[in-house]
Amino acid sequence: MSGGDEKIVSFVQRYDVNHDINEMKNFVEADKPNESRFCPHTNILVDEFNRSIRCRLCGQAMDSFDYLLSLAKKETKLDWELRRLRSEIKKSRENLQNLQREEVNTRARVKTAQFRLNDVNLALHEAGETLIKIKGYHGSRKSVNGKGG
Repeated sequence: MSGGDEKIVSFVQRYDVNHDINEMKNFVEADKPNESRFCPHTNILVDEFNRSIRCRLCGQAMDSFDYLLSLAKKETKLDWELRRLRSEIKKSRENLQNLQREEVNTRARVKTAQFRLNDVNLALHEAGETLIKIKGYHGSRKSVNGKGG
């Protein structure tokens, strides 16, 4: 058969040489998807019949305890943030009350200063009138150079 060997065409080998071994396995791990995106697991499906929790976005099964723990941690964070914000609101209200009180005091001081200024202007006007009466300039005032006007 040495002459017939020339007519034999060899087949292309399989891509995976261990393909037959993989077919004999009872349990095979699924290939991971090529997408390497991070899923925050925000949409959750709770399956009462199977007693499982799955992400509705990526389909990943989640551990119930881990999911509840993450919810509890978020609640604790929210609690601390709420306490901080309430404290900040309280301080802001106190500062606002102090500013309002200071505004009232400032307005009262301005009003008192206006009354004092009015009293000073009135006294200055009266003193000017008295000075005019003393100097004798009732009807006509002399100019600076001494000539009448």
